[in-house]
Amino acid sequence: GYQSAASNTGYQSAASNTGDYSAAEVSGSHSVAAAFGIESKARASVNSAIVLCYRNDEGELIHIRASKVGENGIKPDTWYTLNADGQFVEFEE
Repeated sequence: GYQSAASNTGYQSAASNTGDYSAAEVSGSHSVAAAFGIESKARASVNSAIVLCYRNDEGELIHIRASKVGENGIKPDTWYTLNADGQFVEFEE
């Protein structure tokens, strides 16, 4: 749902969210945090991964990108969003 949150702490787990302005977070090793709504964010621990998309104001899918933590500049336990250019950016609260 809108502005919702999903989190998971188990080994090889997944947390996913599809609502706009939502968040997905995992802290278990070899897990995946995926957030697909408008301006959503995700974060993951070491040995895990994030998946994010960028949608325009009408909700159309423009970009989708995934990365393991430690690759593509993705730091552990740090919130990320995807910008209009399809690049990961740290989320500033």
